[in-house]
Amino acid sequence: MPDSGTARVAPHGEGFAIAQCGEVFQGVLREPDGELHRCLVSLPCNELFSQAHLELSPLYEGVVVEPSTKRKALNAAKMTLERLGIATPRGVLRIASTIPEGKGYGSSTADCIAAVLAVASSAAKVLVPEIVAQLVVGAEIASGNVMFERPVLFAHREGRVLEYYSQSLPAMAVVGFDTEESRIVETLKFPPAVYSSGEEGKFRVLAAGLKKAIETQDVRLLGKIATCSASINERFLPKPYFSEVCSLVLEVGALGVAVAHSGTAGSILIDCTEPEFEWKMDLIEKRLALFGFRNVVRFETSYGRATSHEARHRNARHLFRSASSGSS
Repeated sequence: MPDSGTARVAPHGEGFAIAQCGEVFQGVLREPDGELHRCLVSLPCNELFSQAHLELSPLYEGVVVEPSTKRKALNAAKMTLERLGIATPRGVLRIASTIPEGKGYGSSTADCIAAVLAVASSAAKVLVPEIVAQLVVGAEIASGNVMFERPVLFAHREGRVLEYYSQSLPAMAVVGFDTEESRIVETLKFPPAVYSSGEEGKFRVLAAGLKKAIETQDVRLLGKIATCSASINERFLPKPYFSEVCSLVLEVGALGVAVAHSGTAGSILIDCTEPEFEWKMDLIEKRLALFGFRNVVRFETSYGRATSHEARHRNARHLFRSASSGSS
């Protein structure tokens, strides 16, 4: 249903969303009545982003998207237009992104979030993250949770929050990498994991530990939980050199390993309060190169509003200029 009547719309709107680098936790939780929820907590990556620009114009037949492959973002925009009561719109939704696709960096989630926010911007509306989440999951079936400014335990196929945390993720430095450069994993074509009863029990323990780690800002505990979650995922989507990466974590005194549960991305988490953390990042990157992992991204954890958000927002505008000049 539309929010309220027919919205008045400006000819332009913009939206911005960050990526993720896999998940610090993903699994299932079963309620006392037996209902099972697939849920996750994304690892936000503010070094990669998606930008959406909506231009409403009678020159177009309906609403189209550029590039044409960004169909999920178009779905999200159309659903938002309907939700806001914007009747018979015509225009173009342009998406520009620095996020690799099919790797577990949440490219389609970021595209959809940016598209929703661009439509809301054109209608001078502010949508709460819960509504954004519903629209994004409606458009792409399964989603990360980086539309929230703080981590939440997110039922990623239902579009709802199972638990809110009182704190942000503790500050961590992250070295993200692609474990299989030549492989693309399409989330919706990848079968959802079927966990054993023993694994379900582990997830209950991990979820309780995750809440404690976030609310007490315990980076060591968070790293252990991420590693345990990643280890369980090895049964469903194994990562090359996973055991060697875990050994590297122990060798350099890092916090743990996080992975994309439906992608090829992996990451090593580091305590950025340690004076030598940059040295550790350099060493890790060199060692990862020995495994053939060269597509590396470095960042520090934050949700939604990164400290350098405005600078990245300005940089994103250059993507549109590049796209219009013919570069991809």
